[in-house]
Amino acid sequence: MNSKERILAVYSQEEGEALDRVPSHVQYVAPEFISKYSDYFLETYDQNVFNQYFGAPYVLGFDSVFAPIPESIKFRSLKLELKGGEKIRIGVNGQSVKAKTTYYEGGYVTSLEILNQMKDNLTFVDKKNQIKAVLNNYEKFEQHIYPIVMVDGIFDKTWQAMGMTEFSKHYRKKSELYKKLISFYAEIMKSNVRGIIEASDKSKRIINILDDVAYRGRSMISPTQWEQDFMPYYKDVTDIISSAGMIPQVHTDGDPTELIPYFQKAGFIGLQGWEGGADPFFINEHYPDFVVLGFGDVSHILPYGTKTQIEAHVQQLMNALKENRHFIIGPSTIIYEKIPLENVLTFIRAIKKFGKY
Repeated sequence: MNSKERILAVYSQEEGEALDRVPSHVQYVAPEFISKYSDYFLETYDQNVFNQYFGAPYVLGFDSVFAPIPESIKFRSLKLELKGGEKIRIGVNGQSVKAKTTYYEGGYVTSLEILNQMKDNLTFVDKKNQIKAVLNNYEKFEQHIYPIVMVDGIFDKTWQAMGMTEFSKHYRKKSELYKKLISFYAEIMKSNVRGIIEASDKSKRIINILDDVAYRGRSMISPTQWEQDFMPYYKDVTDIISSAGMIPQVHTDGDPTELIPYFQKAGFIGLQGWEGGADPFFINEHYPDFVVLGFGDVSHILPYGTKTQIEAHVQQLMNALKENRHFIIGPSTIIYEKIPLENVLTFIRAIKKFGKY
């Protein structure tokens, strides 16, 4: 099987029976890691076929990677004057670019007035041709490494736009600003999803919604409030994705265990991430039909483990999740600079050894 066939088979009971092995996925490979091992990468892949973003995970042996896609919006930055007289500009994320860096600081959406100004500065645009061009390019190499397109979600966009302190106040009160800001980012999400669908010619595709809703060990929001405040918007967008013959999936950092029934109720078929205390045996026992992507330990095993420890870790994950054929293994987050190259290669070799069907 090629990478595209292997990844898509996991989402189909019938096609899953034909799997040759458990596929693999990575969020992305950090530029610092690529630079550190540049000689290895430059000698191994053809830059005329792959750019660095896709070439690095391909060379490492992953079957899929998250892939960016043009947004179907245009936003004119909004000028604000802070209490001390400082003037800043914020983007659609409600944050300000920190001078002379690529970092953001904020957020600054602390009133309905600011949100209304942001709405005035937002335009939904037709990016069908640009998106189609990107997807056509992805199709050139998707048999070698499959791009899972990603779209920003709602929860983490909302709290980051307000700042956690301000968000916490409005979250408890369910204020008008809180509710309208959720709706604002939900509409952007929906527009971006529709843009992908309209440019895809109805071809089968995984659309992954990025939304960090968990810490290590617990969720950031109670399942009940997530269901009340966020799930209706997600149910709407997963219906749009599924109706187009595509696959709705969600990503979060942290341990999302207690939210899985709610993600399923919202229409998500699977989740990428699984870190910080999530138990693969518990997940397999309680949610056997939910597609699981990730679970590789990037805090201890991958950066510091021995060959024996890495192999044992992969074997344990296979023992927990392999047999129902809804498992795509990979690091729970990214491949970053402190993970030795040899450990990544050991991880991939172990996947191919213990993941055979």
